Amino acid sequence: MADIPWTILACLAYTANICIGTVSLRGRRVPRSWHGRVFLVALALTAIAAATSFPEHPVRGAALMVALAPLLALPFVGRPVRRRPSTHIGIGLVAAPCFAIALLLWAASVL
Repeated sequence: MADIPWTILACLAYTANICIGTVSLRGRRVPRSWHGRVFLVALALTAIAAATSFPEHPVRGAALMVALAPLLALPFVGRPVRRRPSTHIGIGLVAAPCFAIALLLWAASVL
């Protein structure tokens, strides 16, 4: 289980969720359920990545835990998206630096 790159998977799911949300915001016909499902996958993968990072890489695990906070708050604070998309976008992007730090720390540990 330690051989699975959970941090990479979490970052990819978060990035995919941002891409789907951006495409949807630009007026393309993307089913809303895709955004929600990929969001749940990103949330689960981030939690797994944080939990598996802690024994050997506590800083990376902490960065991922910090990323979880805005993601967990997003469904409650970021609504209604249709009327105020900037709030939803802003809260969602708060996690981006945390994912970037975790990705850099993962890359440093692999090299």
